[in-house]
Amino acid sequence: MPKRFALIPATLLLIFAVAAPAADPGFPLVQSLASFPFDEDAAWLGQGRVAATFTLSCGNVFMFSEDGATVSDLETLEAVLALRVGIARSLNLEVYSRWSGVHGGWLDGLIEDFHTAFGLPDNRRSQFVRNQVDYRFRDLHDRRRSAGVTGPFTIALSANLFRGGQWQVGGRLALQIPPAGAPGLVSDQSALITGAWIHWRKGAYTLGMSGHMAFFKTPTWLEGVAITPRIFLAEAWAGLGWFRAGLIWRSSPYRLGDASDAGWQILLGFRLMRGIELRFQEDLAPFNSTPDVRLGIRVRLDKLVSRRHME
Repeated sequence: MPKRFALIPATLLLIFAVAAPAADPGFPLVQSLASFPFDEDAAWLGQGRVAATFTLSCGNVFMFSEDGATVSDLETLEAVLALRVGIARSLNLEVYSRWSGVHGGWLDGLIEDFHTAFGLPDNRRSQFVRNQVDYRFRDLHDRRRSAGVTGPFTIALSANLFRGGQWQVGGRLALQIPPAGAPGLVSDQSALITGAWIHWRKGAYTLGMSGHMAFFKTPTWLEGVAITPRIFLAEAWAGLGWFRAGLIWRSSPYRLGDASDAGWQILLGFRLMRGIELRFQEDLAPFNSTPDVRLGIRVRLDKLVSRRHME
């Protein structure tokens, strides 16, 4: 897609000014090395309080190298269950369990028809079979069927470093523990993640920024590939009542090829009701290391329970 079409989602962002809370971009070739399941929009928990969140996301991924050695033509499905506990006045314990998979999906036709209707280029999508997995990286893995994997599991400590007036500053230290590992889906090496965020809130208005860095060892299925063993994720968001808007930037650990490009996304979304949030993520140029589109729903289970009790 030519860079001028990046103006389309950017214009939508300015017009609607809505978005979801922070989210991992969801590109398997990068996300398989380290993922960022954190929710910076979640309320801080006082000592003894508990919160649980379930997030379900799906995305359409399409990219390929000119030599055909790297192809990501697939759809993703991801589920994350999060448990957060206030263990001290300024300290929260967080546990995240993730399941993810790739499959042929159903969005290819809709996306191609949308491009045709608005005169947008199809990026040579017609060269690949619709709604079928084609996921390969050099000669290191080649997937043509649906596959899923449980993990990694993430344990984190979040600290409330400063709180005054409308401002809040926090930090996070997390350990990501992998399962056995599956090429292209999840690493077999642990990752250490550090991060920090700043929030401003006044009435219905919110602003926030966060940054996280993941450090990891190269997984055994990527031995010999030139990578930088770290990923940085930066996010900024704004909100007005039940509407939110955000921007994501994520680095790539790969040093060569299209997969080495950093990823940009905007997030658009809406809080449907107390405890349920919908979100939409759209990629921006250069389009090589992010899904074309990603949809998600986040359910704050503790808020739904409290809402039911209120009724």
